Amino acid sequence: MLNNIAIGSSVTLDSQTRMLTRTRDGESVTLPASACLCLQALVEAHGEVLSQEQLMDIGWRSAGVEVTENSVRVMINKLRRALNTLELQDSVTLLAVTRSGYRLIVRDDGPAQATQPLASPPLSASSEPPSLPPPSQRASLPPASSRRSDKRKYLMAGLFGILAGLALGMLLHSVYIMHPEKIDFVRWSGPGIPANTQVMVPKGREDEQEMIEATLRTYTQHARDKRPDEKPARVLYVTLGDPRVKKHLGLIACEQLFQDTNNDCESFYFRFY
Repeated sequence: MLNNIAIGSSVTLDSQTRMLTRTRDGESVTLPASACLCLQALVEAHGEVLSQEQLMDIGWRSAGVEVTENSVRVMINKLRRALNTLELQDSVTLLAVTRSGYRLIVRDDGPAQATQPLASPPLSASSEPPSLPPPSQRASLPPASSRRSDKRKYLMAGLFGILAGLALGMLLHSVYIMHPEKIDFVRWSGPGIPANTQVMVPKGREDEQEMIEATLRTYTQHARDKRPDEKPARVLYVTLGDPRVKKHLGLIACEQLFQDTNNDCESFYFRFY
């Protein structure tokens, strides 16, 4: 199987070395493993949309790593930065499709094809509007007062339907919609912290050492150690859930402490079976 994959005429991807190379001068950048796998899949899709679930299967789950949709967004941003570095953003574009996923648009220069509007077909005799029947054959219309009464009934039924829908929506919102709560993180010091890494945990739950150590150990074995070529995260946020549920673990790996923008984080979700 060929390692070099042509992306239009302006760039190639080496799936073995993960090098994205500009064809006109050989300038190249190295992609992370997950980004390389996803870009290859987007190229082979030939403009079709790949969902976030498909990209998670291709880039991470195939290696046994469980991630969330945020990791897909981080990977897409890395691919866009690589294309911008090679000044290829005008010829190769990663397009987000609302509630569907992503697709790759490749623009190669070529002769424009002029399109001409189709001529409207002439109207046939059968297309002419039918003539009205004579008055003796027309159906008799109901009285005007009856028509007004029926219209009023339809309006009242529609109004009651709208009010019932609003009431049901408010009820569902109050029962099922979850409202986010602010979580303050504090620094945690304990065993199992990877080298050159800070660990942050929710304030007031620093004593849940067993869950914190299990989360760090699972992340190290199933995510960090399986991607040795990627720069490891320097800040790990352990997101402890309900203490009664011991089989769900979560972690957010970041390049720096949380801020308003440019966090460059990946979120991980682990489940014990």
